[in-house]
Amino acid sequence: MKKYISIFCGVFSILLAVFFMANTVQTQQQEKLAQLQILNRIALDLPHINLANAFLSHSGSEDDIKHYIAQLNQQLKAINLLEVIAIDGISIKAVDARMATTQLVTPSRNITVVFSQAHHYSAAFFIVVILMDVLASVFIVSLIRMRDIKISTLSAVSEDSPEQAENIVSIVRIDLNNKTLGLNTNQELAIVLANKPLCFYLALIEFCVEHPDVTLNQNKDVPDELIELANKYFYRLTQLGHTIRKRPNFTNSLEKTLSEIRAALDEVLIEHSQLKEIYYPPKAHGEGSRSRLHSYGLSNIKADDIEVIGK
Repeated sequence: MKKYISIFCGVFSILLAVFFMANTVQTQQQEKLAQLQILNRIALDLPHINLANAFLSHSGSEDDIKHYIAQLNQQLKAINLLEVIAIDGISIKAVDARMATTQLVTPSRNITVVFSQAHHYSAAFFIVVILMDVLASVFIVSLIRMRDIKISTLSAVSEDSPEQAENIVSIVRIDLNNKTLGLNTNQELAIVLANKPLCFYLALIEFCVEHPDVTLNQNKDVPDELIELANKYFYRLTQLGHTIRKRPNFTNSLEKTLSEIRAALDEVLIEHSQLKEIYYPPKAHGEGSRSRLHSYGLSNIKADDIEVIGK
């Protein structure tokens, strides 16, 4: 921070010094030109100026000279030239060392002419410059702090993002508005599922959450409670405006319904095979007694393992 302020103040000081030097040189040149013009005017008016002349034993008139200087300054003021302070020692104001003094050379003698104070900067000007420098420094410091805060914030977000990503658990998301299956960690993933398998799968999830130890065998009738839940979700689809001709019979073609559910889950969980033991209705393996003991229930699923939109 201090480094940036030092650089800014240094650059500002250099630019300010260059400005002062350039402005002073230009002003001095303008003053020199104005002095020459005024001296030329005074030279032309010499016959009419009542100056003292020792050679002619003429004492001159101080009042006449002051009157002439006043008239001359009035004319010079209209064209923004310098102000004449004194001619040949007769002055209208106090003369100090800062005023410009020059000689008007005539054939008989040299006449001293004093002009108004050469170009200078007032104390108020320097105060304004200092205030501008301070305000500019404060502004630069504010910008640097804002930049540092923004960088720190972005860095913190960048550092936290991997940790946050690791902490987000993937769960299955079912959207009744468009009848799709997906994951909460992938908004673009959406696998469309038909009405019957969609409603049956939702009912199966809800039923197994309430009855985690239940055994659902394909050789036995589907529990009435599960059928009621499936009908409830079917009715919800109609409320959402989906065109449905006939309510499906959830007790028929159970194996086909489960196969359609598994096919959709295969696409959803293609990169998350470890989640299948939670969401995948188990398949029967073998024949005879082992098949009769098989359950398609979701024994590992919990309420917070599923996100249902439009429920």
